[in-house]
Amino acid sequence: MLVIVCFLFAFTGVSDASQSNFIQLLDRLLGLDETMLTGRITYLKEYIVNVPVVKDIPFITSEFALGLIDALSRNAALVVRIFSLNGAYFERNPGEVIANMLIVVLLSAAIRLFIQNVAVVGRNRYVMESRFQKQVPLRRIFAVFHRRYIGNLIRVMFCYHAVLFLWAFTIVGGVIRYYQYSMVPYILAENPSVTWRQAKELSSSMTKGHKWKMFCTQLSYVYIWLLRFVPVVGLCAAVPLGAQLNAEMYFVLRRKPEIGRSLLTEPLFSEKPYCMSVKEGFADEKTPEYQLQDLDLTIVRRGSGRFAYDMTDMIFLFFAFGMVGWVWEVTLHYVRYHTLVNRGTMYGPWIPIYGVGGTAVVLLLNRFKKDMGRLFMMAVLLCAVLEYATSFLLEFLFNASYWNYRSMFMNLNGRICLTGLLAFGIGGLFAVYIAAPEISRFTDRFSKRKQIIAAAVLCTAFASDFICCMYFGFNNGAGVGGAL
Repeated sequence: MLVIVCFLFAFTGVSDASQSNFIQLLDRLLGLDETMLTGRITYLKEYIVNVPVVKDIPFITSEFALGLIDALSRNAALVVRIFSLNGAYFERNPGEVIANMLIVVLLSAAIRLFIQNVAVVGRNRYVMESRFQKQVPLRRIFAVFHRRYIGNLIRVMFCYHAVLFLWAFTIVGGVIRYYQYSMVPYILAENPSVTWRQAKELSSSMTKGHKWKMFCTQLSYVYIWLLRFVPVVGLCAAVPLGAQLNAEMYFVLRRKPEIGRSLLTEPLFSEKPYCMSVKEGFADEKTPEYQLQDLDLTIVRRGSGRFAYDMTDMIFLFFAFGMVGWVWEVTLHYVRYHTLVNRGTMYGPWIPIYGVGGTAVVLLLNRFKKDMGRLFMMAVLLCAVLEYATSFLLEFLFNASYWNYRSMFMNLNGRICLTGLLAFGIGGLFAVYIAAPEISRFTDRFSKRKQIIAAAVLCTAFASDFICCMYFGFNNGAGVGGAL
């Protein structure tokens, strides 16, 4: 289990060995080579130098724009490869491709900062507990991530990496600080409430006079560290060994009598290795219990007060919102153009994006119904993401467009606009406060068996419609939208 845990954390980029060589090998096997990538990047460069903002704003030069493309292509090459799967889309929307590359880079930085750098503390906790129990439950990875601690963990780990990064410019000072503060992630794994000042002072006290010994200890395993350059193999050997070795150094330094022990709150870690029995429970009554409890992952069920709808309710809400959206679109088109057309992407009387949007608002935002303003803003944001993503997927996967807001005020690539999002926000309020409760009360008049039968009939009809769309193509034509 220790090998599996270390493998997963390292392979996902949370810690230790890089898998860049492994990913490059996959690219070559899939035919996603540099020749194709170079051509696409050249096309993006030709586009960006002609963008009005590059020509009209003095401090945004062509050199800066071209440098931006080079930087994005190094860190978001996978985005270019994915969009290149649809060459027609790539040529129609080079600006959107660049924007998505920028978003991916920013998201990657945020994930690295707020998730990956903090997740390593959970891995450390698992490794540390593995010293005292032979069968540590996998859920113990989440023991430190309680809502009381998560904010502090993010702050401390941010300071930890920022300080090491700045000291690295001094080279020698960077090496010294690396070992001086190396115990910080393990201190947090034992006591996630410590501040950055407390953690760095305790780590400095623990490593004082031992930095050279720590270096020599790691150096003695150089033949194992060489395995890090071998994809997958290094993850199964060098990474678990490194995690266990660093944890063992923590426990050795933790026993120093001169360090302040008030922050070392876990009594189990003062015991001998494997002091707990293999079976559940403890070896004897004198063995101390864990201070940290597992993260509460309890699923909220119907009747608990936080969410009052079950699966059949959600199915009925999906079809109700989908049909209301279909009626709205058909009526709006008739009022404008005096012609009746099926405005849906499918053949039946429903528009899936309305069904998904309305159901998602109820499912995700029902808990905020006591704060109408907050619910409205979150509904607008949720619908913006959903509508933009749907429009993008329709164009990218099927080269089809069913709406275009380019003539509307404050639109984004013609996929979403301010007026539509405000209308969706109002619709979200209607869904949470009126539609969902009324639909639920209506369906509760019938037995559970009848509800299940009705839901099954609706799902069967929808599935049949979807199969027809996949076989004959999605609905398109005058006033509807379709192929580009």
